[in-house]
Amino acid sequence: MADERISNLIGVDAPETAIEVAERIWMAVGTANAFKVATPEGSVMIDAGLAGDARRFHRQLSEVPGNPVRYIVLTHAHEDHIGGYRRWSREGAQVVAHRLCIQRDEQYRQLTQFRVDRAKILWGAAMNLRTDSGRVEPTPPIEVDIVVDRSHTLEVGDLTFEVMHTPGAEGPDGLTVWVPELRAAFVGDLWGPIIDAFPNLFTLRGEPYRDAQQYLESLREVRDLEPEIALAGHFEPVVGKEEVKEVLTRVHDGVEWVWDRVIEGMNEGKDPYTLMEEISLPEDSHLDETYGRVDWGVRAIWEGLAGWFTYTSVLDLYATRPEAVYSDVVDLAGAEALVARCEERLADGDRLEALHLAEMVLADDAGHVGALTVKLAALQSLFDEYGQRNFQEAGWYRVEIGQVEQQLEAAQG
Repeated sequence: MADERISNLIGVDAPETAIEVAERIWMAVGTANAFKVATPEGSVMIDAGLAGDARRFHRQLSEVPGNPVRYIVLTHAHEDHIGGYRRWSREGAQVVAHRLCIQRDEQYRQLTQFRVDRAKILWGAAMNLRTDSGRVEPTPPIEVDIVVDRSHTLEVGDLTFEVMHTPGAEGPDGLTVWVPELRAAFVGDLWGPIIDAFPNLFTLRGEPYRDAQQYLESLREVRDLEPEIALAGHFEPVVGKEEVKEVLTRVHDGVEWVWDRVIEGMNEGKDPYTLMEEISLPEDSHLDETYGRVDWGVRAIWEGLAGWFTYTSVLDLYATRPEAVYSDVVDLAGAEALVARCEERLADGDRLEALHLAEMVLADDAGHVGALTVKLAALQSLFDEYGQRNFQEAGWYRVEIGQVEQQLEAAQG
């Protein structure tokens, strides 16, 4: 269930001490994991968790072997991976990140209010975010000591830490840390935060599309290392060479399947909406859509390759929205006739079409009880089906349903 997956993802009931998940490897668990790899001459950390987890992580990981921390590698710029790094850098740890991580962090800072407002909508209830509209100030920019481009090698004690650029999963700045002596790969969010979920090539919260080709190459590169343990940014490590290979292969083959079908469809002249309807994973795929969705990935690939103009209407080239003529349609057809057609569509299971018609009426009369009633029923039906599949969708539907319920209550007096 989507609710259960998001609850687990945000670090409920985190352990009070760091866990030794493999010889010389310690993990602190929160919204995201932070790892410490111990050597006789100090340690290397991979990721630092959310700022809210920083104090607990620092205490837990300071209590285990490997002090002092010599380096801390940030696998990508998401807040749940970099939020606590300053506690370690103040103690002398050098910060290692990809060049694009610095750029991406700056983009996030510039869009702080936009991103927080969207997070409140999608995950506000689950993450106990305040829902007021107060102004949010950006966090200070990250400070990086060692900037990685393609790769960088750290030698600490008797261990080698090969820092590899593996873009495409949660963004273009992804890093994987390979420790050959331990046969351990610290993969960040290489397969996303939820194992065996189709990845986010598009994010509902709003980020640039992820490059599917880069992602496939990254998955192959890590798989070719033949790790015996893969330590991800969320949930438990995957242990065993064959087990790690299978996880990476399942994600790789699912994304490659979708990529190939989109390319075929584009060359056949099909628009993204047609392909979103047509393309699904093969029946023997083990990936679910708890995190990313295949149809969202289809559109991300199409638009990432071709842009947003579909060559179907000149209207796409201009800023005038379809809503601009909704009142004309209502005036010509009549609100009651449109609501009656909404109800017919809904009864036939055409929930999205019913929503289109209801929103025409509501654009002309925001308090129309019949249109609000149909809209609420359509949203609830969609939530019952899709809200249990994908936790991002679930957050959106909860807010939409809540707003329509309030509007309907006000309209009924």
